[in-house]
Amino acid sequence: MRQTVASPPLTKPAYDLASLRDQFEVTRQGLAYLNHAGMSPLPTPVRQAMVEAIDRMAREGSRVYTEYLTPLLEDLSQLVARLVNAQAEEVAFVQNTSTGINLIAQSLPLRQGDNVLLCDVEFPSNVYPWLNLAQRGIETKIIPSRDGGLTLEGLEAARDTRSRVVAVSAVQFFTGRREDLMELGQYCAGHDLWLIVDAIQAAGIVPIDMQEMGIHALVTGGQKALMAPAGQGFMVIRSDLIEQMQPIFAGATSVANYEHWLHYDLSPRPGAARFQLGTANIAGLAGLRAAIELLLEIGVEYIAEWVTHLSDLAIADLTERGYRVITPADPGHHANIVTFAWEGDPEAIVKALERRNIILRPHQDAAGNHYLRISSHCYNTEEEVLCVGEALEEGSHE
Repeated sequence: MRQTVASPPLTKPAYDLASLRDQFEVTRQGLAYLNHAGMSPLPTPVRQAMVEAIDRMAREGSRVYTEYLTPLLEDLSQLVARLVNAQAEEVAFVQNTSTGINLIAQSLPLRQGDNVLLCDVEFPSNVYPWLNLAQRGIETKIIPSRDGGLTLEGLEAARDTRSRVVAVSAVQFFTGRREDLMELGQYCAGHDLWLIVDAIQAAGIVPIDMQEMGIHALVTGGQKALMAPAGQGFMVIRSDLIEQMQPIFAGATSVANYEHWLHYDLSPRPGAARFQLGTANIAGLAGLRAAIELLLEIGVEYIAEWVTHLSDLAIADLTERGYRVITPADPGHHANIVTFAWEGDPEAIVKALERRNIILRPHQDAAGNHYLRISSHCYNTEEEVLCVGEALEEGSHE
């Protein structure tokens, strides 16, 4: 028997959805693309920016460093700062989330006997860098998740006098829980803890205010919520924390006197730029700039409203059809990800859905139970998120 759940009222986004959809090749292919938590398709402006950067490298060679890369980095730092409410000098560009979290974990002034707190549904990029600190005598406490993520009750039960760091994803990749960063930030401020946030499922989809939320450092790759190129991300570290950190790597561009190659002086560059080690990914940075410009033009707060509405629809529809949804139903605790249990062969159903032009992702929990995950973005429609339940009911798994 179906469980009846009242569906939220249908709405439309605060932006021109039809015009926005024209900027995505997947819509022209007729795909209901619902795997943005895995990898987002590149919007046309992002692809064009990358092609332009590559063309300039072909035409101009080394001149791109002075005439293109330098202003690009300055402009992009300002855009990132605007996106998360930080200062441009607190921004550094890294290859991906794993790189950024490793740099932070290894550079924090942690001592033997200290510990890091995180929950048991974090993506490995936000787990292994902390577990790796065990070789320095630093413990990582993995807290059982509640309601799909990290709660104050779980933190309080695990915290002790040697706790130094809370590491958390702004939106959990598996359960889809949107963490209450404001609440976590206040808790960390009250207990002298550094709040380190993996924002790869959130930056560009939900508003993030590092200052108001009390976030000490934030890291993200480009290929998910930002709809930017894979292999290009950024991290943002508060200025007061930067001065307490000791970078574990040094490179040609991480030192203050980086323009004088034979003047060997390890004095670090001011701000977070000390974590940038060498030659930049120019095309990736160009694509990242275009992606953030697009998201800011749309309005992240409006994107959050729309994807939350789409998730509300999906949760209500799937629940009514009898599926066990593990994503929190409270709109305040989910964003664009909806995950539900699947009793059959997950790979087979994903392939069957692909034949109907529906793209989503299978997952499994630590016990090996199977799930399907829907993850929308700003340009998806109500029809696209609802077509999943319809296709499953029509027997796409047969």
